[in-house]
Amino acid sequence: MSKRIYQEYPYLRSAAVTPKAVLRGEEEHAAAGVRYLKGCITVLSEDSLFFPEGGGQPCDLGYMGGLRLSDVKDDKKSGLIVHRLEEGELSFGEDRSLPCELDWQRRFDHMQMHCAEHIVSGTFLRLYGVENHGFHMGEDYMTIDMTPGEDSPVSEITDEMIRTVELRSNEIVWEDLPVRTVYYDTREEANSQPVRKQILFDEDISVVFIGTEEEPVDCCACCGTHVSSTGQIGLISIQKSENYKGMLRLTLKAGRPAVTEALREQQSVLRLCRRFSAEPPELEDKVAAYENKNGLIRKELYDLKKDILAEEAGRVAEAAMAASASEGRAKPFSVHEFPMLQAADLQDLAHLLDGRLSGLAVLVSGKTPDAVLVSGGDPACGSLVKDYAPIYQGKGGGNPKLARAIFKSREDLELFIDLIDKHLR
Repeated sequence: MSKRIYQEYPYLRSAAVTPKAVLRGEEEHAAAGVRYLKGCITVLSEDSLFFPEGGGQPCDLGYMGGLRLSDVKDDKKSGLIVHRLEEGELSFGEDRSLPCELDWQRRFDHMQMHCAEHIVSGTFLRLYGVENHGFHMGEDYMTIDMTPGEDSPVSEITDEMIRTVELRSNEIVWEDLPVRTVYYDTREEANSQPVRKQILFDEDISVVFIGTEEEPVDCCACCGTHVSSTGQIGLISIQKSENYKGMLRLTLKAGRPAVTEALREQQSVLRLCRRFSAEPPELEDKVAAYENKNGLIRKELYDLKKDILAEEAGRVAEAAMAASASEGRAKPFSVHEFPMLQAADLQDLAHLLDGRLSGLAVLVSGKTPDAVLVSGGDPACGSLVKDYAPIYQGKGGGNPKLARAIFKSREDLELFIDLIDKHLR
C-alpha cells in the first residue's frame, strides 16, 4: 500500500500538498460528491500531512494554504482526503501546492495517548485475559471499554488489577521500547503476526508493534499515529473506572495531559496538607477526623434547631389564637417574624403547626424576602400565593395547608402580606 505523509513521517511538522480540487460553492461540492458546509472551503487531495479522524482518534489540526483547518476526514469511496478550512484566500506555492503547518502539540498529544492505549490494552490482555471492546480519544483524555474474554481466568476487573496494569504500563514506558508500524497487503499475512485481535478487512492494513516483533507487549491493527518509542509517552495514569453498558469503562490520561493533571492534583494535596497541618500520608486520617467532628456538631445543631422550632411552633399557635380572639375575625390572620431563620426552616416550622391553627399564619424570614403561609386548609395557602404573589413580582406555590411565596424585595413581600390581610377581613 502507498503511505501518506502522516503515516510515513509522523514527526514531520510542515509539508506541501497538491490539491485535486478546491471546492467553494454548493454546485462544486455537489459535482464532487462532497457535502457542502456553509462557511468552509473544502480541499480534496490524495496525500496529506494531517491525520484524518479514524480508529477512535480525532483528526489533526493546523493550517493549510494559510487558512485554519477545522476537520479532516478520509473519503473511502473516492480515496481522497477531505480537508475543511475556514473561508478566505488560499496561499498557493509556485507549483500550485498548498503549504501545510501542523498543530504539533495536538499531534504529539494524540501520539502519546494512542500509544498508551495500546500498552494498557495489551497489558490487560496478557495479565488477565481482559479484552478491549471500544476506544475513544478526547482532547486530553481517552476511554477504553473492557470485559474479561471467554478464556479469561477472571470474571471481573478489580481495582487491584487496574493498579497492577497501571504500574506495569508505566514500567513499559520506562523501558523505552521501540514502536513500529508495519504495513501488509493481505489480512492473512497480517494475522500471521501475534495480533491482539484478528483482522477482518483487506485494505490499508497497518499493524503497530510495541517491543520486539517476536515478543511484543502489544500488537494490534491501527491506523493512528504513535510515538516511535514508549519512553516518549512520559506517564500513563488511569483516572477512574465505571460501569458502562455491561462493560468497565476506564478513563486514562497520558503524556502531557497526564503530567499536567498530576501537577494539579499535587498542588491540591499540598494545599489540603497545609489546611489540615498534615503530611500527605496523614491527610486521609486527618480529613476523616475532621468530618467525624463536623458530623457531631451538625447533629448537635440539628437537635438544637429541632427544639427551637418546637418552641416557636407553640408560640406561633398561642399568638395566632390570641390574635383571633382579640380581633374577632371570621378567618383569623397573624404574621410572625423570624430574623434568624431561613425559608427552609420556616417550612419545617409550618409542618409542626399542622392541625394547630384555626386561621392563617404567615411566617416571615429575616434572611430573605420569603414567607411561608400555613393554615388548616381554609383559607387555602396555595391559592393565595398563586392569585396574589404575581401582582408583586412574586412566585411560589404549595398546597391548601402550606405554601411558600418568594419575592425580589422586602417591600414586595410586605405589600403581598397587606393584600392578604385585606382579603381575609
